[in-house]
Amino acid sequence: MSRPPDDCPASGEAGAEAERLAALACYGILDTPAEAAFDDAVALAAQLCATPTALVSLVTGDRQWFKARLGFAPGETGLDRSVCVHALAGRGLLVIPDLAADPRTHTNPLVTGEPGIRFYAGAPLVTPEDRAIGTLCVLDTKPRPEGLSAAQGAGLEALARTVMTQLELRRGIAARKTEAAALADSEFRLRLAIEAAGAGIFDYDLVAGTLAWDGRTRALFGVGPDETVSYAGTFLARLHPEDRARTDAAVQAALDPAGPGLFDATYRTVTEDGTVIAWVAARGTLVVETDEGIKRARRFVGTVRDVTAERTAQVAVAATEERYRLVTRATNDAIWDWDLAADHVLWNEALQAAYGWAPETVEPTGRWWLDHIHAEDRPRVEADIRRVIGGGHDWHHEYRFCRADGAYADVLDRGSMVRGADGRPLRMIGAMLDLTERNRVAAQLRAVVEGANIGIVQIDPRTMIALEANPKLCAIWGAEESDIVGHSIAKWTPEADAAERDQLHRRLAAGEIVRETLEKRYRRKDGRLIWGRVNLVSQARGEALQATAMIEDITAEKATEARQTALIELGDTLRDAAGPAEIRGIAARILRRSLDLSEAGYAAIDATVGGFAIGRARPDGTMCPAPFPAMLARLRRGEILAVPDLTAEPDLAPDAGGYAAAGARALIGVSLTQRGALVGLVYAHAAEPRAWDAGEVDLVREVAGRISVALARIQAEEQQRFLNRELSHRLKNTLTMAQAIASQTLRNATDIASVKEALVARLVALGKAHDILLSGEGEGEGAALQAVIAGALTIHDDGEPGRIHLSGPDLEVGPKAALSLALMIHELATNAAKYGAFSVPGGRVGVNWHVARARWPEDAEDAGEAEPVITMTWAETGGPPVAAPTRKGFGSRLIERGFSGAVGGETQMIYAREGVTCRIRAPLKGLLEKE
Repeated sequence: MSRPPDDCPASGEAGAEAERLAALACYGILDTPAEAAFDDAVALAAQLCATPTALVSLVTGDRQWFKARLGFAPGETGLDRSVCVHALAGRGLLVIPDLAADPRTHTNPLVTGEPGIRFYAGAPLVTPEDRAIGTLCVLDTKPRPEGLSAAQGAGLEALARTVMTQLELRRGIAARKTEAAALADSEFRLRLAIEAAGAGIFDYDLVAGTLAWDGRTRALFGVGPDETVSYAGTFLARLHPEDRARTDAAVQAALDPAGPGLFDATYRTVTEDGTVIAWVAARGTLVVETDEGIKRARRFVGTVRDVTAERTAQVAVAATEERYRLVTRATNDAIWDWDLAADHVLWNEALQAAYGWAPETVEPTGRWWLDHIHAEDRPRVEADIRRVIGGGHDWHHEYRFCRADGAYADVLDRGSMVRGADGRPLRMIGAMLDLTERNRVAAQLRAVVEGANIGIVQIDPRTMIALEANPKLCAIWGAEESDIVGHSIAKWTPEADAAERDQLHRRLAAGEIVRETLEKRYRRKDGRLIWGRVNLVSQARGEALQATAMIEDITAEKATEARQTALIELGDTLRDAAGPAEIRGIAARILRRSLDLSEAGYAAIDATVGGFAIGRARPDGTMCPAPFPAMLARLRRGEILAVPDLTAEPDLAPDAGGYAAAGARALIGVSLTQRGALVGLVYAHAAEPRAWDAGEVDLVREVAGRISVALARIQAEEQQRFLNRELSHRLKNTLTMAQAIASQTLRNATDIASVKEALVARLVALGKAHDILLSGEGEGEGAALQAVIAGALTIHDDGEPGRIHLSGPDLEVGPKAALSLALMIHELATNAAKYGAFSVPGGRVGVNWHVARARWPEDAEDAGEAEPVITMTWAETGGPPVAAPTRKGFGSRLIERGFSGAVGGETQMIYAREGVTCRIRAPLKGLLEKE
């Protein structure tokens, strides 16, 4: 660091030098590139004074830096080489005719060495606060005993003032750029907030007669992006007839330049056919220009919001409307002019309008103003403003100001000093802006974000750094706010999804405007993967980019979808399973994948050990069964086991060895029963403790139900094969017996008539005997209606209470009707298992029938007398939403025509969203017909 000359003003009071350096720093000029205005100043100075060298020199605490230089190579020098430092003490022109002869400069290295300067003339650069921060100087390598002429001296001082004016302008421009950037950022945040809130914007140009709507407004009115909109043809036409006149009147009132120019209405929008689209809250402001005292309406601008869901919450709607009204209204500043010499303060009428102070109640002094600042804020405000009066230029402060009613308003006060030529403070002019509503609205908005039931994070799209995060997001990601804010949000995406994540981040960083909803995975702080539905909104304004993401945890929803898909797959694969071993493999594969486990499946009771074979298979593919007496006891009682930690269950302690051998620490177990007896187990177990949720338990229970049905089907098919073999055997025997009967009858016959009668009687007896052998029902020549239906639904009865409900009078149906009815019920139940009530837990199927007398056919002109007519209804409830099939296969045709064709009735299929209904009407005689 260079040592300043001994007579430098910097060796004076440290406080004065600190203030001078602070004044220099506030211009932000040091080490900036060359600028033409300053280069022109040194060129003019050199030409005016006929010198080869001219400089704009700014003196810091340890160097002098040249903003502009002519004829001098170095960009800066140490203070030990500075001549300009001697000019700072005065406020006039400093001229040294011969630097080599002057005791202050004769040892200066620039004088004694290169470039050998001998003459100096410098005018100080003095700030409005009377701080000398540098000089505009000229140099020559020859002494000038005559110095400068009066005209040259005056010209050099004038140029110095011009340089100072340029510095002031430069500082003013920088300040305005900062204010403009702050305003643009504020507008940008407001726009982003409006879009994130789902608001639309309209702009009605009253001069051109054109109406402009943004995309959100068009959506609320049901108008496409390319459709032309107009006030009468679109806006009024799309209003509900009951709201149209009222809304039009409100708009016309707002368009009156003599009125307040504000529009505030709530109305319904409709489609072209009159269907209501939404309730819309609209607010607008009239833009008025005054020309020679005449007010003319120019534009009508405002916003619209969908408030359909808010109609039942009028208080919340009113608060939102008030916030928006305050945001869109012009600021109501209280302007003040403080004469510091007379201590007289003049306020404009806004002091009364904004704060309630009538002019006659206001003492026009600075003391009155300071006394009405909140006691906690007053000391720092007063100290700050005294500091500015003592040596500053601009002042601003936020504090609490007392209203006339005693309440305090949050205000932003800004002022600028006016000083005399000698730097003495003369007056201060400023404006006081009421921030109370802005702060209240900001607090409410923060409260909304903080209390929102979805995660919200604001992001810098260029770096993906999180700027803000609300508590709900912290809960979703299982993290503290400090884990999120200030860090890249990329770390919350699992590496498996990194490519997709990075592609989206590149789009945002490139400034692409994003308005989309996507579903993606996140990895919580505890390592658990979750699913989120993300509503992403980004916006760019110039170089500024900002993005907001609203994240909803849909992990449970995704799990439910995956489990439903797994159950559908299970049903489809089990339908084709050929045996228990294949069923065991299917169950294990689907459960392991759905629950993200390595061990799950189905196990039958091993009679040799009285237990199950669960866990890992041996090298030869077999599994080692183990007794689980405690678990068997609970399963036999009908319990569903969902144990998060087997070591913490005292009741299961006797089974500890078996669990350890199977590598099981947490377990779900659902029993399989047959005619009340426990025959097997569907299980899922984890090697570590795990808290099973209700969806996981329901999945295992549903799998168990479907396995039970599949095992029953396989057993039934095996029994059918056995019966077919038995029937073949009996048929052969029957034919042999019939042959024997015929032979014996004919052998002793005496005439044809007696032969016929005897043969018929014997064959009828044989047929009845055959019936007894096959059905064991003795003299019955048909079957009970309820038994036929129940038999067809047996494989779909998973034991859940209320799953199947049958009701109706006892009826016996003929063989033909029984066969057709069984086939139809089978097809309906199969469809319900694939797509309907049997496909989900909680689904219900009811079959009811009743008999009433009616004319049949009902709509035929030749319908006969009233006769018994049976009405049978199949109804599904609790299943997935129903959609009508796009085509009909053999099963559908069998349902619609098989049974009704067999008994002479009619069938109606109803595909209601809440469940399929099949309604059959037929004459009772057709149902009872024996052949």
